[in-house]
Amino acid sequence: MNTLAALLCLVPLAAFAASPEDDYIAARDKFIAQFRLKEGEQVTDAIAKGEVAARADLEKKMQALIGPSGIKGVPEPGKLNLESLITGDMGFGMLEGLKYDLKGGTELLVTTRSFVEHWLKAEQEIWKDRPGYGFGTELGSALRSANFYTQAMASGAAVVRYADVPAPEGAVAMLIAHQQDVGPVAPKELIVAVRRGERLYIWNAPVTAKTTMILACKAIWDAAMQKKKGAYGKNAAGADTPARIEDAGDEAMRACYNERAKAQPFFPALVKQAQELADRTK
Repeated sequence: MNTLAALLCLVPLAAFAASPEDDYIAARDKFIAQFRLKEGEQVTDAIAKGEVAARADLEKKMQALIGPSGIKGVPEPGKLNLESLITGDMGFGMLEGLKYDLKGGTELLVTTRSFVEHWLKAEQEIWKDRPGYGFGTELGSALRSANFYTQAMASGAAVVRYADVPAPEGAVAMLIAHQQDVGPVAPKELIVAVRRGERLYIWNAPVTAKTTMILACKAIWDAAMQKKKGAYGKNAAGADTPARIEDAGDEAMRACYNERAKAQPFFPALVKQAQELADRTK
């Protein structure tokens, strides 16, 4: 055996073989580079057509990677959880995986731990200069951040957390609303993220219970809006600027909601629904 051959025998096979996830990401990144617009360039019909074809190609690759969801009642096959390959477009950079649309408005995202870890590292770089908006690279803590779900799944409105909901081991659940602005609403959606082996399942479902805005919490928001009115026309600074008063009022209102939700008549139904969704992934 010559010297080169002997050295090659000492190198692990993993050094030569990329994982299927790596192959997918390489193909995706090649498409992203292909459709990156030059300064001042507009999306033409040819670019749009090519981008749609590229996502169709990636979808087939993803379907082969993920395989069937294995969950009763989920329509197969899933669709690629990526709405654009053009940098800066709405729906660009979403979490790699397959999305399933169920009856009644329920959505399910199925992905792998490898895809999530790769995506979290990329997101960390994006949010490094905006403290408070990122969610780190540790999966457990990331799943407790509403911004994780905004970036992973939502392309038209932010995911806003109103209350944490008890969930079984290996799962995270929260009562949320999709909002394009701050301020109180009656949250009517439930997110349940479940880790099972090498897979991550994320449910986004309409709540079955009749949820309401908690009046004591809305009063906190109303007081903040009165304070905000008094800040206009003044040389407000720091925490007293109108925008910061509004943000602080929104945060305090939702903290109140999270604290008081457990005592509301609808809360037991939320816990039951979260358990049922988590159980579907077994």
